[in-house]
Amino acid sequence: MRINYKRELEDAARTMILVHKPNTLIRLILRMIVRKVRVEHAGILLYEKSRDCFIVTITRGQIGSKIPAGLVRLDKHSPIIRFFNDSNNFPLLERGALLLSKINAILSDRDFFSGKEELEKLIIAIKFQMKSFDTVVCVPAYYRDNLLGILMLGEKVNKKTFKREELDFFNALANDVAMALRNAFLFEDLQLEIERNRKLFLETTMALSAAIDAKDHYTRGHTMRVTEYSLAMCRYIIADSSKNLDAKFLDDLHVASLLHDVGKIGVPEAILCKKGELTDEERKKINEHCVIGAMILEPIKALDEVILGVKYHHERFDGSGYPEGLKGEAIPYIASIISVADSYDAMTTDRPYRGAFTKDQAMVEIERCAGTQFNPYLVRVLAALYKRGEL
Repeated sequence: MRINYKRELEDAARTMILVHKPNTLIRLILRMIVRKVRVEHAGILLYEKSRDCFIVTITRGQIGSKIPAGLVRLDKHSPIIRFFNDSNNFPLLERGALLLSKINAILSDRDFFSGKEELEKLIIAIKFQMKSFDTVVCVPAYYRDNLLGILMLGEKVNKKTFKREELDFFNALANDVAMALRNAFLFEDLQLEIERNRKLFLETTMALSAAIDAKDHYTRGHTMRVTEYSLAMCRYIIADSSKNLDAKFLDDLHVASLLHDVGKIGVPEAILCKKGELTDEERKKINEHCVIGAMILEPIKALDEVILGVKYHHERFDGSGYPEGLKGEAIPYIASIISVADSYDAMTTDRPYRGAFTKDQAMVEIERCAGTQFNPYLVRVLAALYKRGEL
């Protein structure tokens, strides 16, 4: 039955749009070659940036084991790789493919290699490689002149030679492979850049939070402990499946916990470190740190959820908190978590106006305030962590 290669390529193009994982696309392409063209086996050498070499990663067909997936690794000095990396060798290709039959024909022509001893050695080495893989066709996959992969195909089941349209078909599919690999490399680079930026942002945030803590020797280490307690609570909630919290919420909570007191930059140290009782005016000044912190972060559009945690972590469940007197579920969940963690750490550390509570005393006080100062469920979460020895 005659194959409609144009339609098959259109199907491959549609698949490429739908499938985002290159290995999945390559498996589909190899399966298509094996089934439609009826080759005994097909495999692909893919370039791996991390190892700087080409590895046979995927094979298909009845005799696919002759190209061992994962076991064959070719570096840039390998004959086949050297051949395809040198554009001077392209005239030896047939419809963009290197054929074992053409290699045999060239090697039988005594005049062809006159004065080309190095090329002759290379072609002989390639013939040996192709035969060791039981491969009769190699089709390179380039992106902007960079070799990213090589399709390696065995003989047809009926032992007939490959037609021109079949070679063109392989060449077009190799281009699809190259595009998929290039997209994967770009995505990988993007993910690495995102992770680098995320790490830099967190390190900067931690440095800023440490600077805030350093303004008052009583609160040194406070921010890191609040962050630790907040994240432990969030992970417990996720495991408990009682609230639909995702990885982004966890990341936002991490940053919000680190920055929850950033507004104290705008509070005079004389007030922050005062040992005696605060005046009403001084108390009002300290309470402003929530709004000041939100104002500092407001220009950073990606921190919307973080800002909610910073601004509202002193709201109380009964509506008697500040800055806006929000009540119950109207309080952003991120702020409610930080509120419990913040209060627990404040109780269990020395302050200018009192000594530290024991952990038992702090838990009794927090449980007493469930439903008034704190979200009752979050109090139960903290209590569960305390009983497990995770605080």
